[in-house]
Amino acid sequence: MLRTAIRRTLLAIPTLLGVTVVVFLLVNVLPGDPAAAILGDNATPAAREQVRQQLGLDEPLPLRYLDWLTRALSGDLGYSPYRQRPVADLLAQAVGNTAALAICSALAGLLGGVALGFIAGRRRGTWIDRVISVFTLSGLSIPSFFLAVVMLMVFAAKLRWFPAAGTGLDVGFVAFFPHVVLPLIAGSLTALAITTRVTRSSIVEAEASDFVQTLRAKGLGGAGIARHVMKNAISPVLTTSGLQVGYLLGGSVLIETIFSWPGIGMLVYNAVSTRDLVVVQGATLVIALTFVIVNLVVDLLQTAIDPRLRRAVR
Repeated sequence: MLRTAIRRTLLAIPTLLGVTVVVFLLVNVLPGDPAAAILGDNATPAAREQVRQQLGLDEPLPLRYLDWLTRALSGDLGYSPYRQRPVADLLAQAVGNTAALAICSALAGLLGGVALGFIAGRRRGTWIDRVISVFTLSGLSIPSFFLAVVMLMVFAAKLRWFPAAGTGLDVGFVAFFPHVVLPLIAGSLTALAITTRVTRSSIVEAEASDFVQTLRAKGLGGAGIARHVMKNAISPVLTTSGLQVGYLLGGSVLIETIFSWPGIGMLVYNAVSTRDLVVVQGATLVIALTFVIVNLVVDLLQTAIDPRLRRAVR
C-alpha cells in the first residue's frame, strides 16, 4: 500500500506541473493590455511602458513563467494593483469562506446521495425507488443558479427567513448557520443527484453479481449482504465524489455571486470584471490544484478500499 501511495503521488507531480503551464498560458494569452487596464485609456505610452516593466510584462514568456513558478512555489502569487493587497492574502480569506460552504455542501450532497442511492438500489422497482429517481432527475434538470435565485427571492427577500448575503463567520457558528442554508441547498443539489444515481447504479450492479448469490446460499443475513454490496459498489461512487468535492472546493462562481458569498468564486468573478489578471491567475491555479489533490486523495482511498486496484498497479 505504501509503495502504491508513493507511486501515485509521484505521478501527480507532472500533472501539477502541467497545470501551472496551462494556467499561466491561458491568462497570458488573453487579449488586451493589463497596463492599459490599470492606467486607463488616457495614459501615455511612456506610462504604460513603465507599468509593463514594473509588472515584468516586457520579459520573454518562458522567463516570465519561470519567475512566476518560482515565486508561486514560495507562496508569492503576486500583488493586486486594484485591491492593493497580495494575492495570497486575498485567496487565503476567500478559500476559507469557500471551504466552509464546500464542506457543508459536500456533507449534505455526498452523504445524502449515498444514503438515497443505497435505499433506491436495495429497493429497486418499488415506489421508493421511483420517488428517489424522480427527485434526482429533477435535481439534475433544475439549474443551480435558477434555484438559487428563486430561493433568494422567496425565502430571503419575501419571507425573510434567511439572510440574503454574507457568511456570518465573523460573528460565529450560530450566525453562520442561517447564512449557509440557502447556498448549501443550491450548491449541493447537483452533487446529491449525481451521487444518488451513481450509488444506485453501483448497488444494482453489485446486487446482480455472483458473489451475492453465493452469500445468500450460505445463509448470510440482509445486513451482512448489504455490507458486502456497499463495499464492492463504493469505488465508482468515490470517483464521482472526488469530482464533486473538487468542484465545490473550487468555488461555484454563480452560487457565490448570487448570495454575495465572499469565496473564491466571487473573487474570480470580481477579478475578471476588473481585468485583475494576477488574481485570476492565482485563483485559477488554486482551483486547478484543488481538483488534482482531491482526485489524488480519492485515488489513494480507492486503492486502500479495493484490493483489486492494488494488484493492478504492481
